[in-house]
Amino acid sequence: MECPPIAPHPSLVPFEPTAERTLSLFGRTVHLALVPGRKSRSGHVRDGRPALQRSPANRILSEEAYWRSETLAVTPNKFPFAKNHRILWMANPAREPDRTFWQTALHWINQSDGTALLNNVGAAATIPRAHAHLVDEKMPFLGELTERSLQTDLIDVPDGCELVCKDVPFCMIGVRGDLEGKADALMRLADARLTASWNVIIMKDATWIVPRGRQTPVPFFDQAIGSAEFWGRWCYVEEEQFAAATSADLEQALEIATTKPID
Repeated sequence: MECPPIAPHPSLVPFEPTAERTLSLFGRTVHLALVPGRKSRSGHVRDGRPALQRSPANRILSEEAYWRSETLAVTPNKFPFAKNHRILWMANPAREPDRTFWQTALHWINQSDGTALLNNVGAAATIPRAHAHLVDEKMPFLGELTERSLQTDLIDVPDGCELVCKDVPFCMIGVRGDLEGKADALMRLADARLTASWNVIIMKDATWIVPRGRQTPVPFFDQAIGSAEFWGRWCYVEEEQFAAATSADLEQALEIATTKPID
């Protein structure tokens, strides 16, 4: 299997937040970062965003890709929210990843010990083309949340894999197992998904999915919640909101932005 380079490319943009702080959510620590430059992103979620807009994906790939395979490409992220931030793209128009995409992302994580974060439209993505953020960081938040085994007929669980869920007041399902099994499980979970959008967080020990409800849970958080926030990093573009954020606000934001847990 071809895998994108593990070593950082010279074109990667440094992650340089203007300010940082921490809070406790569900008894675990999360990181808040003030990154005002992210307001400049094309297509960012905002009031009045049009229903249709010319996709910049082909232009970005033609101008910025530094690695390609037959179906995938990698570019730097010009508006990073983590260290050594790349983007893995479907090379051709597609709103959902295919199995090769998931295999590649999982393989990259196994080799790099970093994190992959996927958003889609309705769950913080600014561009409809399927893509995942590949970063050279790990956050402790998800790993520290308590969890339990999930016994469900939601999907046929691939051999050698298990489903788990976090003990939080919303649906967060994890998959543990080998690379091929996790790729199969992600395809089956996508097929079972009834929400229009979800977030996916891939770490070396497990892959987590979060079916989505409301995209922007105002007044508790005025940005579109994405995988970064479930991973443990909350990105702010306005200093006033960054400074005023409380643990209670962010816990409420996560509950509003998600769906009910699966029993």
